[in-house]
Amino acid sequence: MEKFNENSILICLDRSQGGASIHDGSVEVMVYRRILTIGGSSALGEPLNETAYGKGLVVRGKHLLIIDTLNNSVVTHWTNAQQLYMQPISTFALTNLSYVNYSANYRQTWSALMDTMPLNLHLLTLDQLGPKEYLVRVEHYFECDEDAIYSPPIQIDLRQLLHSLGEIKDFTELILTANLPMSAMNRLNWATIDYESSYCDSMSRF
Repeated sequence: MEKFNENSILICLDRSQGGASIHDGSVEVMVYRRILTIGGSSALGEPLNETAYGKGLVVRGKHLLIIDTLNNSVVTHWTNAQQLYMQPISTFALTNLSYVNYSANYRQTWSALMDTMPLNLHLLTLDQLGPKEYLVRVEHYFECDEDAIYSPPIQIDLRQLLHSLGEIKDFTELILTANLPMSAMNRLNWATIDYESSYCDSMSRF
């Protein structure tokens, strides 16, 4: 995101790409790189020429260019980035059944969510680990102090949101990697050069 005056330029991508603003007023995005010769400008020491079926690989990405005000840029950036990167993937398969017979035997639509998630929350993971056990990750993707409305913490009722999966009898809060209970985690704590603790309780800021 590049800011100028009271406006900002946003470029949302559908994949990780290198970008830079070498000169004022310019933005460069590296979609793909092919180096067919070994020159002084190449630090690889060998050609970078990925091929498939006898032709050089070509990567084409999506770039969403948005110009908005500084006040709206954060909300515009995060919401559009989520929609672009997490957009559904369409898949198709051949079948000998007619649509009437297929729709009568197979479910056409389903969602685990019984309600709409708040704008600043994202259901990052819903993984069934056992017959009645699920791993759920909910992501608050706004940073602290980015937006007055959407940055503060928010509470949700998982019993209502995930009611389609059944009644929640018990839960265990895990760390982000989901391999350790939060209660068993011991954070490293050391003193800074100003003799302050390295631990930061972000929730106490709100």
